[in-house]
Amino acid sequence: MTQEPKRYDKNERQIFDALKESLMNKIAAEITLSSNSGVTMKKWRVLFELKQSDVARKMSISPSVLSDYEKGKRRSPGIGFIRRFIKSIIELDEERGGHNIYKFSGHASTIHKAIIDISEYRVPRRLGDLLSAIEGTFLWGNIKSDAEVYGYTVIDSLAAIRYMESHEFIYIFGANSMRLLVFTGVSTGRSPMIAAKVFPIKPTAIALHGPKDEKEVDLLAIELAESIGVPLILSKCPEIDKIVSNLRRAGE
Repeated sequence: MTQEPKRYDKNERQIFDALKESLMNKIAAEITLSSNSGVTMKKWRVLFELKQSDVARKMSISPSVLSDYEKGKRRSPGIGFIRRFIKSIIELDEERGGHNIYKFSGHASTIHKAIIDISEYRVPRRLGDLLSAIEGTFLWGNIKSDAEVYGYTVIDSLAAIRYMESHEFIYIFGANSMRLLVFTGVSTGRSPMIAAKVFPIKPTAIALHGPKDEKEVDLLAIELAESIGVPLILSKCPEIDKIVSNLRRAGE
């Protein structure tokens, strides 16, 4: 029985779209790098609980063509075919409620409590240009103001501590790691920077929101930023909503 597609508010939609893109990239990499791409395609179709005929119809091809690829009777599919295949299984699953998208992306509903806003920029922005958006000043790393930023995530640091498991930290990176992470509700900045230190993926930059001035930021946080080579910024913007709206406008 087909499940009615889930209705999302704007923030949930952005998070779900980021999860979809991340999962699509993961599947594409696995199929492309596989020694038997057809078998890997079949694996994902089966994992998504989809009939061969349904996927073929979505792709506007005959079931026999898809069957031949899955059985290795045809040469390895090209990038375009793989992209259409992945797009089809993702769209079919979303039409059924997106259960498998959540399942295979490892998504947990608690992430919604921690991520205030998340988005990808259509074209990269200079890190220095985003300083005005968050009313920020560099605590360390101003020499990297020309670094390219492809997206941003605004995080409720207290909710992240309370509700996010360590393996869920990956989802604050959305579709790519070349982004600005803004941690709100910060006291001294030590906790976010310790997390950034131990997590294997590093963002383009990290901004702290909460301390009133540079003196309230823990020196260890600045030292950690330098040790991992990630610019650290203090946002003095009074309102989180303003940070979000300014970062969104920066992508327009």
